[in-house]
Amino acid sequence: MNTNFVAPRILKFNVPKVATKLLKFRKANGRKIMTLSSNWLPLFGFYGDAQIVEEMIAPGKGYRIRLANESDTKTKKVYLREYKSRSANPLKKDAKRVEQLVETAAQKLIRESMGDATHAHITFEYGVLTFTPVNNAEWALLQDLSHDDKINTLVAMTGGVDCAVLERSGYSVKAVVEYRPNERRDTTDYTEMTALSTLANCAPKVLCNEDIYTLNMNKLAELLGSTPITVAHVSLQCDDFTGDGLKSKEAKEKSIEELSSTIDMFIPTLNMLDAVKPPVLVVENVPGFMGTKDNPNPINDVFCLQLRRRGYNIHQQVFNAIDYGGYTTRKRMYMVASTLNSEFAFPEPTGQKPFSVWADVIVPNMAEIMQRDITENKVTKDALTSGRAAIISKTRPFSPTMMKAQGQSTKDALMIEIDGRYYRPSTNVLKQLNSLPDSFDAEWLPVDKAAQVIGQSICCKLHHAIMDSVSKHIRSVVDMFKSGTQMTLNY
Repeated sequence: MNTNFVAPRILKFNVPKVATKLLKFRKANGRKIMTLSSNWLPLFGFYGDAQIVEEMIAPGKGYRIRLANESDTKTKKVYLREYKSRSANPLKKDAKRVEQLVETAAQKLIRESMGDATHAHITFEYGVLTFTPVNNAEWALLQDLSHDDKINTLVAMTGGVDCAVLERSGYSVKAVVEYRPNERRDTTDYTEMTALSTLANCAPKVLCNEDIYTLNMNKLAELLGSTPITVAHVSLQCDDFTGDGLKSKEAKEKSIEELSSTIDMFIPTLNMLDAVKPPVLVVENVPGFMGTKDNPNPINDVFCLQLRRRGYNIHQQVFNAIDYGGYTTRKRMYMVASTLNSEFAFPEPTGQKPFSVWADVIVPNMAEIMQRDITENKVTKDALTSGRAAIISKTRPFSPTMMKAQGQSTKDALMIEIDGRYYRPSTNVLKQLNSLPDSFDAEWLPVDKAAQVIGQSICCKLHHAIMDSVSKHIRSVVDMFKSGTQMTLNY
């Protein structure tokens, strides 16, 4: 009797409804060929000698291989491949050196359906294999996030606030383009001020303190070197798109004549995309940049058209900060443009309203606020009589929106009413109104310049919600790749 007998192990596999895999095209004599040799094939009905059909889904959108039916006339078969030196097929114990494979070599089909993709993402469903192209941006993204959990970001036109939010939201700010043009009222050179604010609150690898209109974008790409940028975050200058009368028609026309207008700032932004090639672009601006359904902004239309010509899918919407837990009624347009093959959805309103801006922000800082009484100022009186006063009071649950000119004591600047008197909010209060992180450092700035930086910034609660959606969009691509390269089998 053979006492060394070991009973063969019987494998039991749970067959999923869907499986995925990521494969690279191979080259043979200069031709791209997709060879899929996989244990998954018989699990989904693709047994050896089964008849199959190859068909394009749409130009650039991939192709499918399906099991043939009786009406199909142009078919090919699933091949069997024999190995002499290893067990290739654990699913069939009596044929240890044989596995199934399908191969696509038709160059017209590959060229028209897959473009210049170097990899294909494959979805297995019973009777159908779907091959979709993975573009070079997606492949580079996979390689980057496999080694670093934070998403590499380039930020342009920032006072540092959005950088601080990004650094706390799973992003790594690798490069910053920041330059503050001197304004007519400036008595000294402030072109480095907002760049310094950025450096006080994040640590980019590259800082370009240059005007985006004159910045050499190829040089920027060269400075980044081998550091891939996944997201470009751009805050286009918004003065020319405000619909609240802050800049008159005459002033807009004069700025165009003097070349100080920023209505064409989207053009150097496109040049930046061409040089750096990020797969995702995030743009924030005032609602006027997008326009309305009945009165669209042609600048926005041209920008979106140019992005689409570059392969980006556009998502654009106007948001109100109070719908995301913010303290102000600040409305902002966000655009997310992506080349990634994954669904994107903006965040739904949280439904979580702050209990009271008065109780949460004003009362805790009352002593500090009452040091800046502006009741008798002419600007205050003019603001009140003209109806332009932006007032925070005990009877109002939210704060009006603060403006870039908050530090200039204009008629539109925020003021706080306490028992019939009016006060200007401090830097600390302004930070809390826009939900800035406590760690955001603006104390070193002159008071008026700190108010300007915060006044033109985003509501951080809303911004975090938007960027969290962007992160989910990006990471879903990475998860898709990972699920394709490593699929767990239960047996």
